[in-house]
Amino acid sequence: MMMPANYSVIAENEMTYVVGGGVIEAIGAVTAPIWTAANVKQFSTNIVTLVGNAYVGDFVQKTFGVLFNKGNTTWNDVKNIPASMIGGKEQGLGSQIFHALGMAAGAYNLGMVSVANKAADVSLFPGKEPEGWTKKEVTVGNTKYIWG
Repeated sequence: MMMPANYSVIAENEMTYVVGGGVIEAIGAVTAPIWTAANVKQFSTNIVTLVGNAYVGDFVQKTFGVLFNKGNTTWNDVKNIPASMIGGKEQGLGSQIFHALGMAAGAYNLGMVSVANKAADVSLFPGKEPEGWTKKEVTVGNTKYIWG
């Protein structure tokens, strides 16, 4: 096959240097064989989980904590839940956007795992046992069984 004098065959990953590609293209050429779609998915999931871990307590407090405030919840508190989810008005727009994304990541985390059940930690008689009651305890793992 006849080619023009100024034509030469160059591998695709070498075109970065010929055409003048940037750093991102060079990183992509090096990491492309290493990063598969599964790696990218796992990386994304891990980022969402890390951010969600930082915000899950805040999310629960600003939603369920407001709604189930032992009888002290007012309609004004309920109305202010969406505003509290994005942070205060004193924060800038960028900060509010990232706070909202953190809250969404916290909600995502709640859907991904089971939460601790504290029912086993509740005592039937939190103060003094009834008269004539003989307390018997057995601990299995982290659970304590008490009966009389």
